[in-house]
Amino acid sequence: MSSSATDINELAAMVRRINDRQQLAELISRYGMAVDDRDFATVGRLFAEDGEFHGVKGRQTIVDYYRARAATFTTSSHYAHTWHFDFESDTRATGAVNAHAELCIGGKTIRIALRYIDSYVKSGGNWLFQSRTLKFRYVLPFDEVAKGLSDPMRVRWPGAAPQMADLPDKLQTYIDSRKAGTKGAVPPHA
Repeated sequence: MSSSATDINELAAMVRRINDRQQLAELISRYGMAVDDRDFATVGRLFAEDGEFHGVKGRQTIVDYYRARAATFTTSSHYAHTWHFDFESDTRATGAVNAHAELCIGGKTIRIALRYIDSYVKSGGNWLFQSRTLKFRYVLPFDEVAKGLSDPMRVRWPGAAPQMADLPDKLQTYIDSRKAGTKGAVPPHA
């Protein structure tokens, strides 16, 4: 193969990967809007037929879960902030999405910081969620956010016992950094 043919093939592969990344970013965006709009048909179309959401398996079961879950709060707003994707092949990828959500549960605004741990599959030319798992940084009533972030038990769903946050508290890198302490650390200048 000539050098120019190789260059064209490399360029075509690069364009395909950029397109894949854009489609995955749009998948993430559509998910948040569909959940907030209670557009359960769209939520279902975003998952593979045998997809999984945080332990709930199968597209229709996921849709049924969302219908039941959304009935427990009035309004919601989901915001995806940052993400990255790792491609295993042209039809499989994994990724992580850092996000916030706000829910109104029992008349009380709840603020959530979380990370979605995703796997994606490309089917029929479209990227879908194969699986989506939640890891919580915090789940706090809005009026407790300012004081609650320093508490490791900052996952506080209304009506449930407080739980330890998944992130960063359960990450080995975080645990190791806490053991190392602050000896020799230089505080930032004000």
